[in-house]
Amino acid sequence: MTTRNLVSVAAAVAMLPAVLSGIASAPQAPAGQKPQVVTALGQSYFAKADADGAIAKANAALAADPKNVDLVIAAARAHDVALQFDASIALYTKAIEMAPNDVRGYRFRGHRYVSTRKFDLAVKDLERALSLAPSSFDVVYHLGLAYFLSARFPEAAKTYQSCLDRKTPGTGLPAGWRDCAALSAATDRDDESRIAVSDWLYRSLGRAGRAGEAKILLSGIPDGLAIKENEAYYRALLFYKGARTEAQVLPDEAFKENTGVTAGYGLANFYLAEGQTAKACALLRRLVEDGAHWNAFGFIGAEADLTRANGPCAAAGR
Repeated sequence: MTTRNLVSVAAAVAMLPAVLSGIASAPQAPAGQKPQVVTALGQSYFAKADADGAIAKANAALAADPKNVDLVIAAARAHDVALQFDASIALYTKAIEMAPNDVRGYRFRGHRYVSTRKFDLAVKDLERALSLAPSSFDVVYHLGLAYFLSARFPEAAKTYQSCLDRKTPGTGLPAGWRDCAALSAATDRDDESRIAVSDWLYRSLGRAGRAGEAKILLSGIPDGLAIKENEAYYRALLFYKGARTEAQVLPDEAFKENTGVTAGYGLANFYLAEGQTAKACALLRRLVEDGAHWNAFGFIGAEADLTRANGPCAAAGR
């Protein structure tokens, strides 16, 4: 371990008492199961059981045709649903070995490296995925996220902006994958995806100290859009504009929901960019109180900000 890493670890450990003071105790470990994640906050999180038999079915199909890369990926995806990331990462690695130029293995494994807090590995995989599918919304979205969680905010902003700026569809995307060009299409524009990218772009610009560009971005976000899948991102964007209050975007009951963690992390980033650090850090601590949503990007982001050496909440009392 390098001296720099030792310093970072020591700083993170020193912050733990203040950070953990408001966090619920770690969940009980299921008998005989090791955690999928042990976080910098000292919390352990576990996978779910194969309650509906989907994993068993996918594994059986793969066993009958083990050289079929589609079945390898399908089995990995089944493990993902149950938060069995150790198993899914191993299967994505197998898929990459079988088909090194297939973007799917890198995109999905990169996502699960984010889930397991291995941000450097996530960046590596998703940069490779981008080289194979530069027009893919799904690749850009997760690569930008990996940069953001690594505190590489200018790179995150550049990545998200590239998706909003793309006008020409790419070629060869896997079936069902979204193209960034659809986010600015003259007809049938993909507003759902546009809103998700816009929120992460706003957060990235704010954390990079580029408030002017962030304000310009908001001018293109209208009220009244019919957003469903990414409604939490939309609520956050309207809050940044001043069109919603914090109580409207983040009522107390929202903290029990995945969407509340999503919107709450957006608000915390807003407060950080506005210099309201104490308020932001208090909100970040509240977001990680309930480990039920440990796999949500907002939860992972809050955790990263709370424990990063020299991060926004590193100073005692914040």
